[in-house]
Amino acid sequence: MPDLVRTRALLEQGVGENRWTGYTLAVRFRAGLESFSGGDVPDPTSPVPWYSAGKPVTAVGVLRILESAPHFWEQPIAQTLPELAGSYAGALTLGAILSHQTGLRIPETSLRAPPGKTFSYFATVQPSDFQLHSGQAAYDPAGGWWLLGQWIERHSGKPWQQFLEKDVLTTAGLGGLRFAGESVPMKERRAGKWVEVDRGSGPGAGLTGSATDLALFYETLLQGRLLSRSSLDRMLRPERHGKTDATFGHIVDFGLGMILNSNRYGAATVPYGFGTFAGEKSFGHGGARSSIAFADPQFAFSAALFLNGRVPETEHQPRMRNLLDLLRSELV
Repeated sequence: MPDLVRTRALLEQGVGENRWTGYTLAVRFRAGLESFSGGDVPDPTSPVPWYSAGKPVTAVGVLRILESAPHFWEQPIAQTLPELAGSYAGALTLGAILSHQTGLRIPETSLRAPPGKTFSYFATVQPSDFQLHSGQAAYDPAGGWWLLGQWIERHSGKPWQQFLEKDVLTTAGLGGLRFAGESVPMKERRAGKWVEVDRGSGPGAGLTGSATDLALFYETLLQGRLLSRSSLDRMLRPERHGKTDATFGHIVDFGLGMILNSNRYGAATVPYGFGTFAGEKSFGHGGARSSIAFADPQFAFSAALFLNGRVPETEHQPRMRNLLDLLRSELV
């Protein structure tokens, strides 16, 4: 296992230059593991907030249920959530939600009411409320994932958090990943100063855990210990291909709850990519201007990288791309 000296030096340099306040990185490569942290992340085992980099865990939970009930794939979500009968949201399918093709872009702040009121909100919401059109490709950070959490609860008979943590993660040896509990406080730069911000919540943004645990999640997924081969193949098959995402302003391909390598649309500009020279079959997910986790089967490694210090996308994307390119150069 390479010791990643240059990657670690660049991460330390970022702390010293106040470009982020801390970091943690874990890489699983050819059965080896390298993990380290710095700045205000005290230890490689420290749990950190992953925001949307945790969405694939929720997606795996949905696919696990569908393995025993495949007829739900094509059903509108109102078949499971009758509170949405007759509404635009109720007509959505799981595939549309998991690939961000709902024409909705609902902020987390709209989902903080009790479930009954939130269902009432979804029963009236329309794409035009977000300057979108029906079925348009637009990354939806929270709304669809709230619906997926409710869908999981109805079919598992358990709170979505319990099902994902106990039935999906712990049984696969990934009990360090959780949707609750303490984590390193997230910082964001505002008016030139680092301030603490919400660490995220819900099935779309609430995952916490160490970088080692999240890198292991991808290795475990590829080993077939989380999903059947057919479910994994479906998850990684382009559900959305060659479409410009109205949220990102860039073409980004999606599987089911996974961002797929989209370098063909501009390796130097694609948001939340896996590095300029990522293998064609790379897949994973980024989180809120701060993190990325992915697998690159072509080069036989998985990685999870967290930077404490959210900054604008125009700053975050280049810094993450530079780090991933350097990491890849040290591995291969």
